Amino acid sequence: MQIQDIQTSVSESISYFNVVALNIGKLTFKIFDKNGFIAKTISAQITQGAQLFDVNMSDLSDGTYIINAFSGDKFLKAYKFTKE
Repeated sequence: MQIQDIQTSVSESISYFNVVALNIGKLTFKIFDKNGFIAKTISAQITQGAQLFDVNMSDLSDGTYIINAFSGDKFLKAYKFTKE
């Protein structure tokens, strides 16, 4: 599984990920706050091919976060974003 791109906006409560999967799998996003604590975990079954995956961030407080993406137990990528 490959995550091609992340599109985030500091003024909106939804982040979008363009995901390309070679096969069906479980995609997990772990969102960490600036202190390293898990603020939110989201998991979804992903189908084969390209798709847009959205993550609702409205329940997070303003601040800086790190999103770690996993395919099953395999780490894929980390992204930093600021929610205002």
